[in-house]
Amino acid sequence: LPTGDYVFHVIAGNNDGIWNNDGVSLPFTLLPHFWQTLWFRLLAGLFIILLASGTVWFETRRRLHRRLQRLEQQHAVEQERARIAHDIHDDLGSQLTRITMLSESACGAADDPKQTAADLHQIYDTAREATKAMDEIVWAVNPKHDTLESLASYLEKYALDFLGAAGIRCRLDLPLQSPGWQLTSDARHNLFLAYKEALHNVVKHSAASEVQIRLTLAATTFEMEIKDNGCGFDAKKLSNNLGGNGLANMSQRLRDLGGACEITTTPGAGTRVIFQVTQKSAEPS
Repeated sequence: LPTGDYVFHVIAGNNDGIWNNDGVSLPFTLLPHFWQTLWFRLLAGLFIILLASGTVWFETRRRLHRRLQRLEQQHAVEQERARIAHDIHDDLGSQLTRITMLSESACGAADDPKQTAADLHQIYDTAREATKAMDEIVWAVNPKHDTLESLASYLEKYALDFLGAAGIRCRLDLPLQSPGWQLTSDARHNLFLAYKEALHNVVKHSAASEVQIRLTLAATTFEMEIKDNGCGFDAKKLSNNLGGNGLANMSQRLRDLGGACEITTTPGAGTRVIFQVTQKSAEPS
């Protein structure tokens, strides 16, 4: 029966066929089930509206998140492309221009064997530098080198080649096994350029005979220490920003990585440079 008010009416008769036509009436009310009530229908309607709104909101948020991820990836790719173009322009462009000028000079001095030999020697040195610059660019953009182990191996090779060519003894203290930390291409590139600048300063300014390079690993950080036994310099020049752009560039590169660069020096007692990088740029795999 549908819900509502009812009257149950009954009449009865006996074996003699006499009937009580007035009978007896029993009124009763049939209450609705809870799913038939108005409040349930209102709540069900509200729930459906909220569910639909939540579904639309979640799907919209998901699409926006995916779009944001694509934009971030696109921005990262554009930054990487711009960096590669900048490196090629600065490193290779100037060297290739120099090779062109030296080649023209060598052609013009064909009657002067000494000048021609000198120009050819400079062309050779410049071409070798361009090859090394190209190798650095290729290493920086290759994703298979996005590990701390690969970075340590590359820095070790670079130090041995660079310092060895300058006649400076190099002592390396690197861990036998490195954790599987993943480094972004930008992090590797900035850390390498800071490292390269530090070694360049040693060769150019320190008059050192030995350089110690040590890599120390911690739970959430790693440190790269570069220490020489050279002449050092006045620390006040550094605090007064008189130490040249190289030192400022090293510090800025480490700050861009979320790390820090510490430089300790004393005239006549050498210089120590420490690069500290946190897990912001190096994440355990």
